[in-house]
Amino acid sequence: MDDIISKILQMDETARKMEDEAQAEKIASREEVKQKRQEVYEEYLKSAKTHVEEFKKCEGKKAEEKWKETEKRYAGISKALEKKYKDNKEKWVNGIVNGVLTYNS
Repeated sequence: MDDIISKILQMDETARKMEDEAQAEKIASREEVKQKRQEVYEEYLKSAKTHVEEFKKCEGKKAEEKWKETEKRYAGISKALEKKYKDNKEKWVNGIVNGVLTYNS
């Protein structure tokens, strides 16, 4: 009988050890999953930041190109207005002066 009780106690002890090992493995697995989740999250953030930076560079280049086009267009308009002013300055001044003199007479 003592032999049976001893075997039962031994089996119980083995079962407890197996349960403790399983519990430790479960905890280790949870920690591993938690760590892996954090790694995936950080990798995703890093990738997203890279994409955002690339987008900013691309948009910055587009904005710079558009600004240069606008600047060039307005430079052309300014040049045309300056030429028109030089070509018509005397005519416009004489027209204004004659109009004022005619109005006052």
